[in-house]
Amino acid sequence: MITMTSCRFALPAVLALMLPSCVSYYNLPKGYTGPTATIRNSGSAQDAFKATVFEVAKIDGKLSNSSAMQTPRGGGPVVQMGESQVKVAAGQPLQVELSGHDQFAADGAALMYSFGGNVAKPAKATVNFTPKANATYVVKGQLAKQGSAVWLEDAASGKRVP
Repeated sequence: MITMTSCRFALPAVLALMLPSCVSYYNLPKGYTGPTATIRNSGSAQDAFKATVFEVAKIDGKLSNSSAMQTPRGGGPVVQMGESQVKVAAGQPLQVELSGHDQFAADGAALMYSFGGNVAKPAKATVNFTPKANATYVVKGQLAKQGSAVWLEDAASGKRVP
């Protein structure tokens, strides 16, 4: 028998399952053969449970499908870093949203660190620029309990992208 109480819980569950289909991720246009540039995420493991991550959150309003932190095969409560990057069309203006934050291998670790006050303030920035052909850019930053920042650097020169 279906009751009002069971409907109240079932509807949010059904809606939650439908939401991922509304998400769009950034990809080069299908069949694109023009020049490209690369934007690399960066980060480092602070210990076995916590990593500092600087990554592309969105490109032209679409989510980036890459992260500097990767979960070990089969899951597990240990931080594992990996190389991640996204290819973008060069010579065309882009709006890139950057994010810098602590990331944890498991929810329990996040809870433990937050109770201890050992979580840095996250950072966000938006960079509007036109990538150069064959160039590589790296998301960099600095996290602290107060005054965190994230930016984009040209990998060859080490200079910040304005």
